[in-house]
Amino acid sequence: MTSGTNNTYVYAGAETNGIYRLSPGANQWQELTNGLPADAMVCGIIIHPDNPEVIYAGTQDGPYRSSNRGDSWERLDYPKTGAPPWTFMFRPGDPSVMYLGTAPGEIYRSTNSGDSWQLINKSMGSAEISMAFPTRVIALCADPNFPDEMYAALEVAGVIRSADGGDTWEEISGTLAPSEDTLDLHGAQCSAAMPHTVFITTRQGPLIGPDRGSEWIPVEFGNFSEITYTRDLKAAPHDHNMLYVSIGAAARSTQGALYRSRDLFKTFEQVDRNIAPNSTMMTVAVDSRAPDHVFCNSRDGQVFGSLDDGASWTTYDLPAKAKEVRALAAG
Repeated sequence: MTSGTNNTYVYAGAETNGIYRLSPGANQWQELTNGLPADAMVCGIIIHPDNPEVIYAGTQDGPYRSSNRGDSWERLDYPKTGAPPWTFMFRPGDPSVMYLGTAPGEIYRSTNSGDSWQLINKSMGSAEISMAFPTRVIALCADPNFPDEMYAALEVAGVIRSADGGDTWEEISGTLAPSEDTLDLHGAQCSAAMPHTVFITTRQGPLIGPDRGSEWIPVEFGNFSEITYTRDLKAAPHDHNMLYVSIGAAARSTQGALYRSRDLFKTFEQVDRNIAPNSTMMTVAVDSRAPDHVFCNSRDGQVFGSLDDGASWTTYDLPAKAKEVRALAAG
């Protein structure tokens, strides 16, 4: 364990169902319900970058906000016709501007810290593949150096890009199409260390999109892992060259692991040690104020936490009713 105080709160959201909080030092989850819809379907959670007491959660009834670490919640001014949020993003350098992506696929923007939301895009491009579920905006990211340059990762429809902070969007799937394996996006991130570049994770593995995603370069992830289905992707808050990737053997599998790259997808190392994931590792979360506090979760309700940058791990099982765990945040 690292010296110093553990003041990291962890939040997990389940599609079926609910949002749960693990307080510092605790080993039991607390379900958060005050003000939220009954049987909340929570597929997206984000913590305010400047105030960790402020949390946003996406539900079947739109976005909600808490100003007290989840003790109570209020529904934000969001169109009643709006689809359920799946992902959130703060504009780099100005967290009063927020974005959210939904399923079915739409993108909304708020310019007042989430108080109200406006639809800015509902076109997911021409690469959409018909699945058993509607197209999802599963990840949003922006270039920290050029925050008007934004990307939306679509499941299953590739990538769309905005050059003007979300006002207009264009499809950039390019060579990802027509393969369902590479159009099946799960994560997207940009790094301050490599401007005008977007990193993505797909069913087939990671890819790099240089020159604002004008081409897609496959990463030989199979050189580092026997299983290559890549899921969530998160940039480390303290090291612009580091990216975390959660993986599995398939969308639903009995294997899962957490990997990271310290050199912008050139090489990868396994981070988790001596844990036993029961299913695909779906998400990863790093505490921006304590970046050696790393958490990840399996699809079927296990959360794994390390307070020493991956040297040792603890398993925190969510309540049995929490299935399809798709959202995780730490702060």
